[in-house]
Amino acid sequence: MSHSIRRRPGGLRRLRSLLAVAAVMGMAVAPALVTSAAGAQSEDETIPEKLIRSGPMTPQKAELLGKTVDFGPNCDPETGRVKLPSIYAPPCVSFKGRNGGSTSEGVTEDTIKVVAYVGDPAKDPLLAAQIRGAGADLGVPAIKDTIQGYFDMYNEVFEQYGRKFEVEFFDGTGSGADTTAAKADAIAIAAKKPFAVVGGPLQSTAVFADELASRGVVCVGNCALALPQEIIDEQAPYLYSNGPSPEEAGRLAGELIGKIAGRGTAEYAGDPDLHDKKRVFGLAHYDTPDGQYEGLFKTFRDALAKHGVKLKSESSFFLDPNRSQEYARTIITKFKDAGVTTVIYTGDPLTPASFTTEATKQDYSPEWVLGPSVLGDTTIFARTYDQEQWANGFGVSLIPARLEEAETEAVRLYDWFHGEEPPSNTRGVIHPGIDIVARAVHMAGPKLTPKAFRDGLFRYPVTGGGATTPQSSFGKHGFWPFTDYNNWDDAALIWWDPALTGKSEVGDEGQGVYRYANQGKRYTLGTGPTKADSGLFEDSTSVTIFEQSPPESTPPDYPSPAGG
Repeated sequence: MSHSIRRRPGGLRRLRSLLAVAAVMGMAVAPALVTSAAGAQSEDETIPEKLIRSGPMTPQKAELLGKTVDFGPNCDPETGRVKLPSIYAPPCVSFKGRNGGSTSEGVTEDTIKVVAYVGDPAKDPLLAAQIRGAGADLGVPAIKDTIQGYFDMYNEVFEQYGRKFEVEFFDGTGSGADTTAAKADAIAIAAKKPFAVVGGPLQSTAVFADELASRGVVCVGNCALALPQEIIDEQAPYLYSNGPSPEEAGRLAGELIGKIAGRGTAEYAGDPDLHDKKRVFGLAHYDTPDGQYEGLFKTFRDALAKHGVKLKSESSFFLDPNRSQEYARTIITKFKDAGVTTVIYTGDPLTPASFTTEATKQDYSPEWVLGPSVLGDTTIFARTYDQEQWANGFGVSLIPARLEEAETEAVRLYDWFHGEEPPSNTRGVIHPGIDIVARAVHMAGPKLTPKAFRDGLFRYPVTGGGATTPQSSFGKHGFWPFTDYNNWDDAALIWWDPALTGKSEVGDEGQGVYRYANQGKRYTLGTGPTKADSGLFEDSTSVTIFEQSPPESTPPDYPSPAGG
């Protein structure tokens, strides 16, 4: 679809809206001898030498010590990394001797206890109905089987120093927004004395994660989803997220939005009368009743201002399906009366459906700019928004560019090991947290403690940065002005094309997909493009769904140790 059509979406056929969407969705080989000459893939010189020396034997440590080390048949001598078909495979390690036995709570000589929190759809029937309406699989048995399947893979492929992950499931007792239940669940889980927890109540992660961390339990992935940097720092070294912290996302998104849609006219607005008017900005931002995300708003606002975006109006809202339309009516009226031409949105993936519907009711067609969001940059969500409004939607995507489902990391790795697809189609949400746990333990060494877990992630080299493989790093590598306990460092630019057809993230064929600018190129803080070279709304240089991984994101191919 041409740029001119996108700027004048009145002629586009309005798609039928969905009700809402989910809140989140053996071959024997010779031993590998790796020396300093082999060199680990993506060798990272920002990792302190002291940290490398204090850890397990890796190719990097062997180089420092001037040793030639046999890393065994599970090590690729060309990359210095484990033979997992993923660019995120950690460096090889060599271990001989004893593991120290019970080095920490939840750790024995033979096992590492991990509790996997699984939400109960029956506790939140309205949200559950909305999720199923969008095509996401909420079947609890399938989710549990998928979780166990990933841990089985990592038990076989990564090093746990004589131990194995032992998974115990915990069924949530309340809805995702029930903070009282979240606190009680965290206390009940801590009483089981696990080393770590994955998964959590998605709207109450601050309460849940804080309670676990205060009891000495490591909380990873969706357990620590979108936590403010203040909480992460206060509870170090116990909290680790799948993606950037809200403050990291705010800094990065503020820079990118300022560069591509700062000073200038509202040329992408749905209302042609706004195309020649200078942009007037309004910001709608998610918060909680206790103001948990006030810090994110301030960070994002300051980053926007630094790059030339000053707000004429701003409003906060809560994620409450029963009041969503009420919030939408109030905020859209406020923005329209203030003459806002450009609405910037940061928050959950459900609320834009109400905002865009209300804007159409009020005959208001501004530019829509997507800031930091939890999966608002996914097709499964965007198809629920008013399509004539979202035809003027563009902004920042924190998640990887799309791949054909069979080629995604979560599906490909599961199939590589088990010989079949993961049972749950929410595998893309399930896998990252488990991967972080497995990487950290692999790099931690035999005496596993929360501090060793942290050090394991900190000595993991900076990896990724391709369109479908975001840059992963932990610790201090110069990407952020503070110690980083969060997985991804970069973002891409996107816009919505309602005319294209394709599959959603759960495999549903439909109309409307996001386009990724410049073939999905990702940017870290300080590297954002100017508007002229952003590739925004240039269909010829964009991509929607990669049929296969681009070269920089394509992993080596290895036979499955399980014969899958």
